[in-house]
Amino acid sequence: MRSSTYRAGSAVVAIALLASLVGCATPRSDAQKQADEAIAARVDSALQADKLLYAKHISVHAENGVVRLTGFVWESPDLEEAQRIAARVDGVQGVVNDLELQRNGLGDSPVAR
Repeated sequence: MRSSTYRAGSAVVAIALLASLVGCATPRSDAQKQADEAIAARVDSALQADKLLYAKHISVHAENGVVRLTGFVWESPDLEEAQRIAARVDGVQGVVNDLELQRNGLGDSPVAR
């Protein structure tokens, strides 16, 4: 029973890896790259302009209109607030929130989402 479970799990991992490679292989036109750069810049501006969110440690990347937020914030509500702000920006098709919660200024602290 364990070997069939292991094989099934391996198959799922292999399929997920293949799907991610195929997704990365899709070339973007220069126009799409410029549009994504503009979207990322607008999202970054919106995050930095928010008076309640300390967004200096948030990085924004966009691909085909989907924005990925990386970095860290200091308080739990900021995790959702950053995503909400990004989602409201014109041109954003979706938001992937990979932000981490930094606690007490310690880099090795537990990550909360």
